[in-house]
Amino acid sequence: MTQDSSTAASDHPDEEAISPKLRRRLQECYEQGTKLMTTEKYDFDYVHSFLVQCVLRDPANTVYLEAFLENLHRKFNNNKRGAMLNFGGKGPIKKAVAREDWELVLKLVPAALKSNPWDVVVLRAAAEACAAFGYYQTELRYLKNALVPNPMDADVNRHCAISLARIGQFDQAISCWTRVDEAKRGDDEAQRMISQLQIEKTVGRTREQEDTRPSVRRRAQRQAEAEAKGVVESSTERREIRLTPRQELERAVANNPTDVDSYFELADIHIAEQRLGDAAFVLTKAISASGGNLKARERLEDIEILRKQEQIAIAEKRAVASHDEAAAQLVGQLQQDLNRYELEVFSARSERYPNDLEAKFQLGVRLRKAGNYREAIPILAEAATLDSRQASGLLELGECLQRTKQYDKALESYLQAVQVATTTEDIELQKLARYRSGTLAAGLHNYAAAEEQLSTLVAIDPAYKDAAPRLDKIREIRHKG
Repeated sequence: MTQDSSTAASDHPDEEAISPKLRRRLQECYEQGTKLMTTEKYDFDYVHSFLVQCVLRDPANTVYLEAFLENLHRKFNNNKRGAMLNFGGKGPIKKAVAREDWELVLKLVPAALKSNPWDVVVLRAAAEACAAFGYYQTELRYLKNALVPNPMDADVNRHCAISLARIGQFDQAISCWTRVDEAKRGDDEAQRMISQLQIEKTVGRTREQEDTRPSVRRRAQRQAEAEAKGVVESSTERREIRLTPRQELERAVANNPTDVDSYFELADIHIAEQRLGDAAFVLTKAISASGGNLKARERLEDIEILRKQEQIAIAEKRAVASHDEAAAQLVGQLQQDLNRYELEVFSARSERYPNDLEAKFQLGVRLRKAGNYREAIPILAEAATLDSRQASGLLELGECLQRTKQYDKALESYLQAVQVATTTEDIELQKLARYRSGTLAAGLHNYAAAEEQLSTLVAIDPAYKDAAPRLDKIREIRHKG
């Protein structure tokens, strides 16, 4: 079953309920559950009682979902089939899918997976529900589990390929279509999609990725294969195999699974080589092995943000190249997903580190993007005391004040931003602050202030937005007055 793009990325009803208090409670449940998972023997069902709350109330959180599934994998000793007697209750899920009641699907899935975390029907239903709400990373995580019982399952690979292509993960999508082609022995759709994705991948390649031309990629692949086998140095008496830095770190974490620093170094290598998925996998293992190490969780969050940003960049290029409305909608959906995730991350960090004004600034920006202007105002007012964020913080604060119709306070905030940006010689922020203060002052009929700000702005940049026409209109009004 495929998803209608018009229903994608709807706001999940429970999302409004994820207040700072609830986020804190869910994080405590997660930490308690993962802490128990570090012991040699523990009660799987007891840990499940903690982690299921996280998955139910925050279905977009991949860290919670990873821990939830890992606990169930251990419960069944990774047998890939779950309990011998499975009372997962797939009937209600199938009916909910048929009605496209995605909220109900997400409520039913965790209970169904408790008896078999590899149930393909349930996992694919969960993936469809996540796709409908724009939870693309958790969608892919459910599909990853659906491939475990049979990696060559044509239907699951087709589902994975469509989902991966939708968010611009072309190489992985091609791999899935290749497996469909192998399983179906020359499937026409698979061959057509492989060709199409190869073209889309080429068209969507950014300038920064020009060094990944096929010839260069082949050389890089050969080099990577050589590294994987080890560099063999010949001598008359013996052959010495030298491990690469990545292999040395992989061996280090295998020999000492609690060595968090080695996980970090290995993740850094993956990041440098633009393998964000591998870096995320390494840090997920670090979290599990270390009992929920806080630094590892935060680094994983940072990588998830980078992955989402990368997906948005790919989607934007596809939208520009195709001029397709669905592609343009996808960009908006991915941006909503990113802001939702960042909001959760920076909300937790600002509570965890109450004196970290940078975290507060980032939280305030995400609250503003989400339209939570009143909640953002006190946070941004505090963050604006940070020297490095003073001008941008005052601009963000001014926008929130303006959105809540506190126009005089908003103008004051914009004017303060002008002063700070002028002092720090941040020309771009100064131009934006002068534009906003000028246009708001004009709206308040404070034409003297409006002319002062816009005339200075036009002197700096005559082509800045519509500043020049606005200035002409204000001068005309003042002249007539």
